[in-house]
Amino acid sequence: MIFATNNQNKIKELQNIFQNQKIQSLKDAHINIDIEETGKSFYENALIKAKTVYEITNIPTIADDSGLIFEELIDWPGIYTNRIENEAKEERLTRNEYLLKKGKELHNKSIKAICNLVYYDGKQIISSEGVLEGTITEKEYPGNGFGFDSIFRLLDGRVLSALTLEEKNKISHRYQASLKLKEKLKKAGILN
Repeated sequence: MIFATNNQNKIKELQNIFQNQKIQSLKDAHINIDIEETGKSFYENALIKAKTVYEITNIPTIADDSGLIFEELIDWPGIYTNRIENEAKEERLTRNEYLLKKGKELHNKSIKAICNLVYYDGKQIISSEGVLEGTITEKEYPGNGFGFDSIFRLLDGRVLSALTLEEKNKISHRYQASLKLKEKLKKAGILN
């Protein structure tokens, strides 16, 4: 199976859950492609990626799309989480600094991390979603993890970047989506 990413952190997370299944990254499969995410939802973007990679390789593919949502801003940045780099650069900020600045402007600090995973094998489309709820921190907390882990406070008060990989993998939005997808793939007879 191919996981349509070159992010080694995402590969490690997924491999941790799909323990008996060999998961290849795009790099492992010798695919160098930049897939345009033109969907209007996390699901649509993940499906675009899964289908694109499958059409190149004829190998069953899992793709994800994930991001952060500020409750007060409805669906922002949502599917544009990775694409707000340009807005951040205009203000000479990193993406996380930019998100923190936005968070400071809001009364409601509630955020959600959402991950959609889509499996595609040329015939079947199987999808799952994971959601992790928390609040935006007041500053960045460097530590473990990647992406927005350093600015994501869990409802129990801990910051995601303070968790070990094992702790994070038991609660993250990608972990939740991966577990659900694994169960659906078992029910479909794709995994043992």
